Amino acid sequence: MLDTLRVDWQVEAAQWSYLHPGRNAAVVAGGERLGWVGEVHPLVARAWEIERTLAAFAIDLGKVAAAAPEVTTYSDLTSFPALRQDLAVVVAAGVPAAGVLETVRRAGGDLLAQTGVFDVYTGEQVGEGRVSLALHLEFRAPDRTLTDEDVAPVRDRIVAALQEELGGELRG
Repeated sequence: MLDTLRVDWQVEAAQWSYLHPGRNAAVVAGGERLGWVGEVHPLVARAWEIERTLAAFAIDLGKVAAAAPEVTTYSDLTSFPALRQDLAVVVAAGVPAAGVLETVRRAGGDLLAQTGVFDVYTGEQVGEGRVSLALHLEFRAPDRTLTDEDVAPVRDRIVAALQEELGGELRG
């Protein structure tokens, strides 16, 4: 819904007593909290006799409407196709995925059009207390079709920022 309304939003770490610790977040746009999303705390679910994992969210539609741009701008996405790459990074389990994406966006600069997490893995292969996040990277230039050579320095900047800022390591 937020994407459809073109609200520039993100999630930030937060804590609510009725949500599972580490599995919830505040939904934020322009520094203003729009709501929350997360997994219901197991004790709360048990009190309601719910035996399955349950997720919930709440969004203030008035704040969403205020955060939506009045004028929608469009950019040409068809003349020069995007170059897509995937990247898997291993970070400490306490590092929020939103923090990883923020670091990637900042390091990616103007050529990074989109990024997102498409898989999360925890297990023996990444070590205890660590998590592997698989990231989708989409690079695009307004004036040309990008090559692997064009985006290699940008990808290197992203990897370096993940290492320096978050202690991240590429997963091979």
